[in-house]
Amino acid sequence: MPQVEVCFSPLLYPHRSLRKDIVTVVIDVLRATTAFCAAFDAGAESILPVDSLEELKVLKAKGYLTAAERDGKKVDFADFGNSPTNFLKLNLERSRLAYSTTNGTRALGLAIAEGEVAVACFANLQAVALWLIGNQKDVVLLCSGWKNTFSLEDSVCAGALAQILCSSGKYSHLSDASVTSLQLWNDSHSNLQKYCSQASHYQRLLNQGLEDDLNLCFLIDTSFVVPFWDGEKLVKI
Repeated sequence: MPQVEVCFSPLLYPHRSLRKDIVTVVIDVLRATTAFCAAFDAGAESILPVDSLEELKVLKAKGYLTAAERDGKKVDFADFGNSPTNFLKLNLERSRLAYSTTNGTRALGLAIAEGEVAVACFANLQAVALWLIGNQKDVVLLCSGWKNTFSLEDSVCAGALAQILCSSGKYSHLSDASVTSLQLWNDSHSNLQKYCSQASHYQRLLNQGLEDDLNLCFLIDTSFVVPFWDGEKLVKI
């Protein structure tokens, strides 16, 4: 039976137990992976995650639309920030986005080097779970965290996804981190946003006046897209 393992931080990812023929699911609830789903729902054709702002400038000169934030704030030269609510207001039909964030795109960079990669958040939980169950491969849930440290909201989301997979009877959980994330989900699911409002990054974004984004990021199963790395870029499946 395939297993589910949780990594609470990118720093822990190299030390995971599951290594061969895995699917890594990158989670950055606030806000990158939620924003990726929103951009695809708005019609984007692809998203190219990049680590550095210098590389993003090069891609902008090549005709990519660019989205970027640092510490939650939009980067000046970018076309967009990291706001899922903003993407849902746009028509991004056939657009190619180049994207750089504080945490999410860096976690993606680690995962891409190790095999298959998909993206999850609360918005596409069921879609990702169904896709994973159909794949029947070992799964590593990689929480992007905050600057390589633990984040509450990503860990709760990992628990939510692990719960769906394990309750299907098709997966078993592996590691203390998986047990902990499942417990976090069980403790929080009845009042999800209030529970996660304790998180430092939630408060950071709240202080920036981003209540609309925060409200959107904790809605469950509002998107049916599964962003997937095709070897060159993220596309939706």
